[in-house]
Amino acid sequence: MEYVVDNANFRVLQFTGSSRVAEHLAVKTRGKIRIEDAGFDWKILGPDVSNVDYVAWTSDQDAYAASGQKCSAQSIVFAHENWVKAGFIDKIGQLASRRKLEDLTIGPVLTWNNKRIKEHIDKILAIPGAKLSFGGNPLKNHSIPEVYGAYEPTAVELPLDQFLKNF
Repeated sequence: MEYVVDNANFRVLQFTGSSRVAEHLAVKTRGKIRIEDAGFDWKILGPDVSNVDYVAWTSDQDAYAASGQKCSAQSIVFAHENWVKAGFIDKIGQLASRRKLEDLTIGPVLTWNNKRIKEHIDKILAIPGAKLSFGGNPLKNHSIPEVYGAYEPTAVELPLDQFLKNF
């Protein structure tokens, strides 16, 4: 790939991956790169609501398939209040609640244990206006080693103004 980066005549390069490689590519391409780092894939749902069931289903698949442990895992949904009024969040919660260890629609979280997951959820819930939409509990009656996480699919609502304070 180094040869391609050094010799190809491209206008811009799209990269998803580690910070270390992204920094290297930014230097090599002299800034002609778009970087998506850390796997924070977003959905933005504007004011026009349609196909709520389908959008909820794709959001459930994007966020919780493979227990959210894939580069393309949806981490954030920016949803206009019209989607909330249409029951979008409730529909995702219903779909996510169907995921079970027994049918392998959820599994262990390999990078965080339950203590870290709970601390992360609690930290977000401490932000003014934040609320737990669904999930938020460790799984019970399983044999997953404690070094891994075992949590229900979880979503936390955060007001946009609070989210933007970090940017």
